[in-house]
Amino acid sequence: MQGYYGRRQTMPDWCERAYMQAINRTISLLAVVAGAIGITALSGCTPMMAGQMAEAGYNVAKTTLGGTDATTAVGDERQKKLQSVLYSVDIGQELKPILEAMGEPPKEKSGNTYGFTCYEYAAVYSATEAAVIMARDGKVVFYGNSRCIVEMQDANFKGGGKYMVTPPAN
Repeated sequence: MQGYYGRRQTMPDWCERAYMQAINRTISLLAVVAGAIGITALSGCTPMMAGQMAEAGYNVAKTTLGGTDATTAVGDERQKKLQSVLYSVDIGQELKPILEAMGEPPKEKSGNTYGFTCYEYAAVYSATEAAVIMARDGKVVFYGNSRCIVEMQDANFKGGGKYMVTPPAN
């Protein structure tokens, strides 16, 4: 911008310093915010990544340290058998024939005051993933990849819960 006498007009020194300080504060603030967002994203992803890495390590160890031995083959056959029984289950089906078809007792069996019983079979979908069968009055109401400790939580049986029921009359 041209001044009155034809020379370039500049800001006074005090104004230029204040302007530069404001720019530096803005850049610093943006750097702090970006760092905080990065740390938050990283801390949110770390458990998921650690679990995937642990599973990958487990799978590598399983295959390199004799994953094809007789005990693994027996485990795979057991898993296939239990999965095939579960794949044939229908909601509302009688429970007793299913338990007999499983060919082994459940690892865990628990019940509650709402009349539900949970049967948990360990290592059905993988070495760490269990299967549950939830029943009420001898009929299947749920089956799948879960744990009894999850399915039997009291919140599942109250307002808005997965198995919401009215308590039995005394």
